[in-house]
Amino acid sequence: MGVIAWAVRNWTKYLEHKKETHQKTMDGLHQTDNLLKAGVVAMLHHELYANCTKYLKNEYVTPGQLNDLEYIFSSYKDLGGNGTGEVLYNKVRALSIKEEE
Repeated sequence: MGVIAWAVRNWTKYLEHKKETHQKTMDGLHQTDNLLKAGVVAMLHHELYANCTKYLKNEYVTPGQLNDLEYIFSSYKDLGGNGTGEVLYNKVRALSIKEEE
């Protein structure tokens, strides 16, 4: 009976170690995922801000520019971007649309 108890005890320790290792790996992946998401949101915000500023300065937007901006904005919003990007986006959407030359 002593051998069985020893085997069960060691197996239990092994499983606990595997569980702890797995949890540490998952925690690290979750943290990395959050950092990557924040980085992507920051880059999308920068792109959104730069494009919106340009279009607002021009006082018009082309259909192609608006289409690209919608694509950037939808990803930005889906990833949890804040309201400043949305304010700029809505201002650009209100601009007159000028056909590309």
